[in-house]
Amino acid sequence: MVVERQETERRCEVDVMLYARALLLRNCGRFTHISSDFGSQYHTHMFVTSEALYASLTRGAAWRHAGKFIDLELDAKKTCSEDYFFCDYDLKAKPVWFIPGVFINPRYELLAKQQGVVDKNDFNVVDEDYPSTGGNGRAYFVPTYGKIEGILPGHQLLTWAFSPEQKELEAFFSNQTFSMGKKRTMFQVMRLSSIVKGKQSKKKCHTPYLQLKPADLEQLEEFQILAVTMRYILLKGQTRDEIDCYGFSLNKNDEFYVKDLFLPKFYLDRIPW
Repeated sequence: MVVERQETERRCEVDVMLYARALLLRNCGRFTHISSDFGSQYHTHMFVTSEALYASLTRGAAWRHAGKFIDLELDAKKTCSEDYFFCDYDLKAKPVWFIPGVFINPRYELLAKQQGVVDKNDFNVVDEDYPSTGGNGRAYFVPTYGKIEGILPGHQLLTWAFSPEQKELEAFFSNQTFSMGKKRTMFQVMRLSSIVKGKQSKKKCHTPYLQLKPADLEQLEEFQILAVTMRYILLKGQTRDEIDCYGFSLNKNDEFYVKDLFLPKFYLDRIPW
């Protein structure tokens, strides 16, 4: 029975077909993805996680707790799980996923923090009972004033969406808008590639920026790190050995052409659809 089940799972993995399309979005308002908070100085990442893109670009359609209040105590326990996001979102109900979105310049290179790209805004928390920057039992370590760094409007974010169901990718269209992040910043789809079918191969795979685990570094012979958090490392690189991977190639005459996308199987196997 166990052997039969394993054989079935193996066949399912081999037979699965994936489709993908590239998406170019722009932020219509200031956007902040907090990377650090040194005291009361909040800085921003220049990327958006796969989880944030899924929650936003699916409009929360696969949220498991519709009509319910969040249990803060239970929610705190879930955050200790590596699969915390999938405790709240059911990918089987909405089988689509995204590679992390990165802000890019017109040459499709990583967008650098500089004047005209980011700025900082002052904030001040006022106690309504007595105008001040604190009081009434507010914890001493909670900042009541400081600066928040944000990405100015009008910058471009590049990502790829991929799914075993082509119809999930057909739902995206030009000028479509979504809200993203805690501040619910509006993002607009500017350009889309055609939908392409993935091809399985065994080769040294050069990945795009992906959220990987520290243990995954053993499978790479070279890599470039964009960010490190307690949950993941965001990096791109080349695998050490020839491995199973999916490749997606756009025609150079495509309305929106970007370089080929390669996704290693060990990354895809973690997506619970």
